[in-house]
Amino acid sequence: MTTAPHDQQAPAGHAFSVDPASAANRDRLLAAVEEIAGELEAEAEACEAAGKLTDRALELLRGTGIGWGLVSAELGGLDMYPGDVFPVLERISRIDGSIGWIATIVASSGPLLAYLEPSVAKSLLADGLPIFAASGAPSGRAVPVEGGYRFSGSYSYSSGGLHADWVFCGGMVYDGDQPVPGPPLSFLVPSSAVTHKGNWDTLGLRGTGSVDFTVTDEFVPAERVITMFGDPVSGGPSAGGGAFLLIHLMHLGFASGITRRLLDEVAAHANRPSSRPGATRPADNPAFRTEYAEHDLAARAARAMITSTLADIDTTLSRGERPSRRQISLLYGANVHIHNTAREIASWAFTKGGGTALRAGTLQRLVRDAYSGGQHFLVDRAHLTDIGHELLGAPPEMQWAGPFFAAQS
Repeated sequence: MTTAPHDQQAPAGHAFSVDPASAANRDRLLAAVEEIAGELEAEAEACEAAGKLTDRALELLRGTGIGWGLVSAELGGLDMYPGDVFPVLERISRIDGSIGWIATIVASSGPLLAYLEPSVAKSLLADGLPIFAASGAPSGRAVPVEGGYRFSGSYSYSSGGLHADWVFCGGMVYDGDQPVPGPPLSFLVPSSAVTHKGNWDTLGLRGTGSVDFTVTDEFVPAERVITMFGDPVSGGPSAGGGAFLLIHLMHLGFASGITRRLLDEVAAHANRPSSRPGATRPADNPAFRTEYAEHDLAARAARAMITSTLADIDTTLSRGERPSRRQISLLYGANVHIHNTAREIASWAFTKGGGTALRAGTLQRLVRDAYSGGQHFLVDRAHLTDIGHELLGAPPEMQWAGPFFAAQS
């Protein structure tokens, strides 16, 4: 058997696109990421130490143009389809977990702007593309006043919060001590109104700055209040999937990218000559090669489910339709599956990495980041119960409403 250098390119599988312009933008963004990949990776340790991205890392990230990928053409964006944005987010996450996580936050601007009236969205773009953080938990309290609301709330895990210009805060409208019946709303407040907590002491994803925060008695005009899991009011093809599609896309890019990078690092470790006299490399061990093959193929299979599911959704969006219940269920399944795969590979990588994985460094950071990303509620294995309900034939009144599968009236 002949050998070849380890594959340093992303696995094949992003050739499909329903739109030539979207595909061209995908390839252009991927090329932009490749140009700065080395410089961006050089910032990874400093980002972790700082508890947020360095100014240089954020500058490089924004310079790739990923933030404009899902922004509508009406607002000056690239109007890309989710399936074409995925490999870009995946490639950035392959560089570093925290940087990749923040890339997904930067990329969320377009779909979130689509929930605002175009005039409001354009006003927010006056000084450039903003970065939005969000906390969907409806723990905030809003009291109606002339022109809007007085809003207060306390939240855990403002994903990427230390990088944000604006924050969407979930909450309910109150009449006295009682919440007004209706769906939870999201109140958009400027970062200047947010008090961040210095409590980002986590196992991994330390560079994301996803701290707890509070907002106290902030006036929020009515035009900056949205129903996060309702229908967007404007936007390009990606907006048709709503916030639910956006949130899944963000996690899929992160998980697939970090899974492939874990395999890259284990392969590099396995091919290094041993420092012990007479010892062989792990790559020379048939049992190790078998295990590596099993994990690599599992990662490729999980990625294939992602790309096929997104391709199907892109086709639906190109017809001006919303994704079906089955498509959303499979999207959920793809997300749970890739995170399960990432956790399994991270555990194996830590074991096979020996002392290298034990000490501070790239491999250890990747393991910690993979475990940490898998802690998100969206990708909990508990959702397999509802996914199984869909696959076995759930009644038609059952629908996905945000992260929950429930009967809808």
